[in-house]
Amino acid sequence: MTRKTSRPIIVEQVDDIPVVYGMLERMGIQEAVDSFVKAHGNWVGLSPGWVITIWLVHILHEQNHLMEPVQTWVEGHKWTLRKLTGEKIRPLDFADDRLALCLHYISTDAVWELIEERLGQRLIRVYDLETGCIRLDATVGTVYHNPAPGHLFQIGKAKNGQYATQFKLMMSSLDPLGLPLVADVEPGNRADDPLYIPSYQRTKQIVQRSGLLVVGDSKMGSLATRATIVAGQDMYLTPLKEDRDFLASLLEVWLADGAESTPVFLPADQPRDGSPPDPKLAIAHGFATQRPQQAMVEGQDIVWDERLLVICSYSYQKSERAGLLRRLDKAEAGLLALTPPPGRGKTQIPEESLLRHHIAQVEKRYRVQGFFEYDIQRQVTERQVHRYKDKPPRRERKVRYQLDVTRNQEAIDKAQMRMGWRIYATNAPQAKLSLSQALLAYRGQIGAENIFRRLHGKFLSVTPLYVQRQDHARGLIHLLTLAARLLALGDYVARQALAAEKSQLAGVYTGNAKRSTARPTMERMLKAYEGIHLLLIPQGERRIAQLTALTTVQERILDLLGLSYDLFTRLETA
Repeated sequence: MTRKTSRPIIVEQVDDIPVVYGMLERMGIQEAVDSFVKAHGNWVGLSPGWVITIWLVHILHEQNHLMEPVQTWVEGHKWTLRKLTGEKIRPLDFADDRLALCLHYISTDAVWELIEERLGQRLIRVYDLETGCIRLDATVGTVYHNPAPGHLFQIGKAKNGQYATQFKLMMSSLDPLGLPLVADVEPGNRADDPLYIPSYQRTKQIVQRSGLLVVGDSKMGSLATRATIVAGQDMYLTPLKEDRDFLASLLEVWLADGAESTPVFLPADQPRDGSPPDPKLAIAHGFATQRPQQAMVEGQDIVWDERLLVICSYSYQKSERAGLLRRLDKAEAGLLALTPPPGRGKTQIPEESLLRHHIAQVEKRYRVQGFFEYDIQRQVTERQVHRYKDKPPRRERKVRYQLDVTRNQEAIDKAQMRMGWRIYATNAPQAKLSLSQALLAYRGQIGAENIFRRLHGKFLSVTPLYVQRQDHARGLIHLLTLAARLLALGDYVARQALAAEKSQLAGVYTGNAKRSTARPTMERMLKAYEGIHLLLIPQGERRIAQLTALTTVQERILDLLGLSYDLFTRLETA
C-alpha cells in the first residue's frame, strides 16, 4: 500500500514586485526591446523583452544586478510572475547564458539608440512630460578589469584626480524630474567635451522640438558644443571654464560703469503680493554683458550673440574666502619653517637658490602665488676651532638664510574681490532667461547628479561590474539606466500627485510612522511594501492563493503612482 504525500504550502515573498512590474509595464519596456531586438532562430521561451523586463524586476526588488541568482529567484516567484505577466514562466529562460545574450543584444549602439528613442517618446507621451529643459552630464565608473583586451575599460583620470581603469557614462535627462533620456557608455580615457554633442543630438531625435534650454557643466562650454546647440535652434546655459584674467577684465569694466547689479532670490523668499523682497535674503547678485560669437558647424557658418552672465554667489564667496584664509595661514607657517632659528637639530638652507625653490613649492602647494612678500637675509657666522688631537686649528664658517614673510594685502584683497564670481554663457535672450532664472536653472543641475547617485548607490550599484566581456558590461550599464528611469518616474509621478492634492505622504520613514513628506523617493515607497507574502495552499489538484492584505500606506502609494489594485488582486486568482 502506497502512502500519499500531501503537497506543501508554498510561500512567495511578493513585497514590491507588483509595483515595480506595474511601472515597467506602463513604461513599455518589453515592447520597446522586442521591437528592435531580434533573437536568433534557435531562441525558445520568453522573448528578450520579457526576459529583460523580469530581470529589471529582480534588480529593483533584490537590489542586485548579478546574473547568477536570477534563475533561482524566478523559480521562487513563478506564480507571482505568471499572474503579473500572463506569460508562461520557465526558470531556464533566466539562466546565465540567456541573460548574457540579452546583454549582448542591447549593447550595440544601433539597437540601443532605437530602444531609447522608442522608450523616451512613449514616456513623454504617456506621462505628459514637459520637454522644455534638458540637462547633460557625465560620470565615471571605476572597475578592476584588465584594460588591455578591449576599448571600453581604459585608464583615465577619475574625479579624485587619481588615474584608474574606468568607463564613462554620458547622460541626457529631462528637467526637473531627472528622467534619463539618453545614456552613452564611452571608454574611460575619452575626454568629456566631445561627448556632449552626440548626446544632445540624440535627445533632439527623441523630443522632436526646438527651443530647448540645454543646461550643462563647464565641460559643455566648448565653442563647438555651443555652436551646435545654436544651429539646432535651441538655447544653452553653461558656466565657462575659469579664466581669471577674463573675469578680472569684466569686473573692472563693471566697477568702472558704476557697479550696478541684479540681486537673486530663491522663489520661496519672494513675497506673493509682488512687493520687493528683503535684500538680506538675496543668495547672489550679478550683471550681464554681451559679445558676438562665430563657429563652423558641419560646414555652415553659425553667427550669434552670446550673453555673459557674471554672477557672484554669496555662499560660494564665503566658502572661497574662508578657504583662502586657511591656505594663507598654512602657507605662512610652512614658509617660516623653512628658516628655523639656529640650534641643535635645526636644518638650515645654505643657498639662496635652494631657499627660493622651497618657497615656490610651498606657494604652489597652497595656491598662494603672489600673496606674500619676502625679505631674505644672508647670515654668516665664524668661530675659531682649536687643535684637537691630530687636527690642526681652523676657522669654521657657517651660512644660513633668514626669511621674513609679509602678506601682500593688496593682492589678497583683489583676489577676494573676484571670489564667488562665475561667468555663465547663454544665447537665450533676456525675455526668456533672466539673470535670476539662469542661476536658479543651473542650481537645478543637482537633478542630473541625482541620477548618478542612484547609479552609484546601493539600489542599482553600477560598480563594481562583475561581467568580464565588454559587450556584456555595456549592455548591463544600459540595463541599469532603464532601472534609473523607473525610479525617476516614480519620484515625479508621486510628487506631482501630492502637489495637486496639496498633501503629504506619511508612513514611509522606518521608525517614524507619523513623519510625512511632499517629496517621497521611489526607493522609500518601494520599501514600504516589505512584508507582503503570497500563500499557495493546495486544494485537490488546484491551489488557493491568499495574499497579505495591503495597508493604508501601500494603497495610498498605488494611488499616487497611478497603478491599479489589480496588480495585487490578480495574484489571488486561480
